Amino acid sequence: MRPIDLPSYLRDTALRMLPHSMRTGLVRIGNPGRDSPVLVTGNFTLTVRRLRDTLRGHDAWLLVANSKGINVWCAAGGGHLTHHDIISVIRTSRIVEQVDHREVILPQLCATGVERRRITETTGFATRWGPARLEDLPAFLDRGARVHKRERFMRFPLWERLEMAAMWGVTMLVIALPIVALLAGWKSAAATEIAVALMIAGLFALVPWLQLRTRARYLTFAAFCLAAALLGAGLLVAFGAWAPGHELVLALTCLVAMGVLSVDLAGTTPWYASYINSFHNEPHVELVEERCTGAADCVQVCPRDVLKMNGTRRKVEIKHPDQCIQCGACIVQCPEDALRFHYEDGRIVEAATIRTTRMNMLGRRTVEVKQ
Repeated sequence: MRPIDLPSYLRDTALRMLPHSMRTGLVRIGNPGRDSPVLVTGNFTLTVRRLRDTLRGHDAWLLVANSKGINVWCAAGGGHLTHHDIISVIRTSRIVEQVDHREVILPQLCATGVERRRITETTGFATRWGPARLEDLPAFLDRGARVHKRERFMRFPLWERLEMAAMWGVTMLVIALPIVALLAGWKSAAATEIAVALMIAGLFALVPWLQLRTRARYLTFAAFCLAAALLGAGLLVAFGAWAPGHELVLALTCLVAMGVLSVDLAGTTPWYASYINSFHNEPHVELVEERCTGAADCVQVCPRDVLKMNGTRRKVEIKHPDQCIQCGACIVQCPEDALRFHYEDGRIVEAATIRTTRMNMLGRRTVEVKQ
């Protein structure tokens, strides 16, 4: 059994904002045989490392597809992980020679950009969606690769919120520390960095109880920024670093850090839609009921429990539209193109466009994806 590599874990976690890739191909988990399940993931190093450790005691084949060193959800949403990448790794890994069955288990969060039907048509491998979160994989495999409804919902526990805070905090502190030290000295830099770090940690820790969607979010950001500046001022006094101009450097650093976070804080969480993608023109998922055949593929991949199957009518219903994060997974996976985006300005974007394009960094659907 491989020991946990704690230094590498800490490094990959702190730098998880940056692409970090490992080699693609076939990886053995435990001692897999010809009947062992075949799992698919991207080649983001932290994901593969955690998956290996989560599945300790299980035997499985792992196909590591080329996601450009980005995590599965972001890669699929940005056009960096598609069914072509999964088809490629199925073929090049020669997994067909290792197993007697013909089924691969896909991570649910790749549904935003991976068309499972295309994988089956091209390779002959049937596909099945795994759970939304990695830690649910052992129980999923133990029960014969069946997903419980609650495992489709994307949770955001405290440990992961603090991990996100560390990701943002390390990046900002590495940039800001030498600048603040140059302007105000190392003691002031230490006070400022502590204040900013606690501001970011507090913001992410309290995400479930904060207003991040309406304009009220600006009050949230202002309150945290003010609290960080006051805390930093107290630390300047405690460190004996108070001097004319130092408080200004502190305040500006807190303001810049919060300004960066506020650009799209919601979009960095799995619970809210991106500000950028919906700025002044928010899209809403719309159901064209006459097209719906009740296949429920969309229900299986929604990470926010927005959709529900009405068994009596054999139709899908949009039950919780306020929870939608506009990821588009339901639209991509619907076999009848019964779902689409309807923007507030009246513009409609059909499934064909969702499948062939992705959003750029400015929220424009201009990134073309090969079909």
